Amino acid sequence: MTEKATRPIRSDETLLAILEALEAQTAPSVSDVATHAGVSKSTAHNHLSTLREHGYVVDGERGYELSLRFLELGESARTNTEIYEVARPHADELSRETGLLVNISVEDRGKGVYLYRTRGDDRIRLSTRAGEVHELHCTATGKAILAHLPERRVESILDQHGLPKRSENTITDRETLRSELAEIRDRGYSEDNEEYGQGLRCVGVPVLNGDDAVVGALSASGPATEVVGERLATELPRRLKRVRNRIELNLRDY
Repeated sequence: MTEKATRPIRSDETLLAILEALEAQTAPSVSDVATHAGVSKSTAHNHLSTLREHGYVVDGERGYELSLRFLELGESARTNTEIYEVARPHADELSRETGLLVNISVEDRGKGVYLYRTRGDDRIRLSTRAGEVHELHCTATGKAILAHLPERRVESILDQHGLPKRSENTITDRETLRSELAEIRDRGYSEDNEEYGQGLRCVGVPVLNGDDAVVGALSASGPATEVVGERLATELPRRLKRVRNRIELNLRDY
């Protein structure tokens, strides 16, 4: 678990607040950034100027924007993640076979992050943005990961982030979640039954490394009207487990 800094660097915290302000807004002005970050306009301007000089910020006609330098950094971080390079081709193959949106997700600071998303059917109008952060308790990948984390780690995550309600089907009670996590361990796969969003159903499996520690999860998502019956209960779990087994075998040699 990451420890808190005993003596946080104030200027670093200010810089991070400014970067978050840029991420949260569309081409904000200096005043917009200052207000969002809770700093003076002159402080915001000085930090933005420094970021621009080093190529991390672009001062466009509409306002300030993050530069593509962050894409380079993000891709470097993603490539260094144990599961990404190994699982990506398998995710592409599964997506082509099923026509569904296939996701590779990992846990980071108590939340899930989609490392890779690939859509096999253009009819499925779902976001495919890598890097998207999601709660663990209401997604198939998230629950697959939670089910295989140490119990103390799970409790720490729930203490930190709670169980926010994303839809009418979201689990918001700890005992109910614990019961479902036990079922996931028994049957070997998880389900998101319109818990993250209405109209979307998903099946997921955990991915373990050679030490049997969970390093991520793989899932297939589609319209709730199509992911039903035998496909939900048998076909997708079988396909996902087969692909997961290949990924785990390759991880041992990675």
